[in-house]
Amino acid sequence: MTKTVACCFAVVLGLGACGSTYTMTDDIDLTWDFSLTPSRFDDDLHTPYVRGTKVTVFAHVSDDDPDFSGWSIVTSDPAVFRITDSAVDGNGGLAAHGQAAGEGIAELRLLDRHGHEVGHGVAEVLVPDRVELDAHGSLILERDDEAPVGEARVVEGGEATYLVRYFRGDRELHGNGVLAAEVAAGVTAQARTTFLFENREWLTLGASAVGTSMVQLSADQVKVGSVPLVVVPEAAIADVVVLTQSEKGHQDEDWLAALAQAYDGNGARIFGVDYTWNVNGVEQVGDGDLYRYRFKKGLYEMVRAQRGTHTDAAMIQSDQGYVDSTNNVGCAVGGSGSLMVGLAGLGLVVGRRRRGV
Repeated sequence: MTKTVACCFAVVLGLGACGSTYTMTDDIDLTWDFSLTPSRFDDDLHTPYVRGTKVTVFAHVSDDDPDFSGWSIVTSDPAVFRITDSAVDGNGGLAAHGQAAGEGIAELRLLDRHGHEVGHGVAEVLVPDRVELDAHGSLILERDDEAPVGEARVVEGGEATYLVRYFRGDRELHGNGVLAAEVAAGVTAQARTTFLFENREWLTLGASAVGTSMVQLSADQVKVGSVPLVVVPEAAIADVVVLTQSEKGHQDEDWLAALAQAYDGNGARIFGVDYTWNVNGVEQVGDGDLYRYRFKKGLYEMVRAQRGTHTDAAMIQSDQGYVDSTNNVGCAVGGSGSLMVGLAGLGLVVGRRRRGV
């Protein structure tokens, strides 16, 4: 099982003298919960979980000086959701490490030092029956509707990274560290797990030779789908377009992105393509398909991406930026992402809940 590191921040606002307010959340997603009329215990677990995924469950209380010494989170069914330990975390809350062990539903109970239950949550565990691959660049630009890909079309010698989403019927499952891929000879497939703010599953695909093959995907050793991998030559690139994240509603110092996207003669997207970039005619350091920039209202710059004879440009409002790649996915195990990249990918905006970055 791939090692994960829990990173979770939760904010709860409680008003009035209604006693302590307890909240339970997990490290699947970054959730900001500003409820004006909170219940005594808010169930904010991102279930159903994918079977096999490791989850850290957090409990917090609205008290100014919380003391969780001797408290614990326990499960009603270890065969469904297993908890290995409970301990006070560094944010004044309680953290319990667990794993989605088997299909079913388990109740998670928060017990005080006297063994009295003060709240509970529900953990459902399922095995997915299908997967979806989403283009990372589309998610960064907040164009989620454009993200799903029916096939992975990658340039020869390049690498492309996709968010892996798990489903059981129409229900999306959450978790990571369960992915495995079977590929043909000459094809590389790397399952990667991010743990900064949002625990996500990613798949990086590449090949050194032109051709078509199938990528067989499994979750917790159960085959859940296959995706065609189409590797095309450099000559297949017919056009390059610089796409930009909407600047509407953003404030100075928000981090945004411009994406260079290649297309073939039929208008199909080609991934795994790196570009040289220049801003106002000045060449930028590094190659990649992203330009991350800090928004500065009224300060206009022309950002341009080029691959061979293909080039395109777009106007942005910015005072600084850097070249990046959609192959960087933040704090990752099995990948080469960095903390800085992960924070920039979030745009340093934490008031939103998004599927992926």
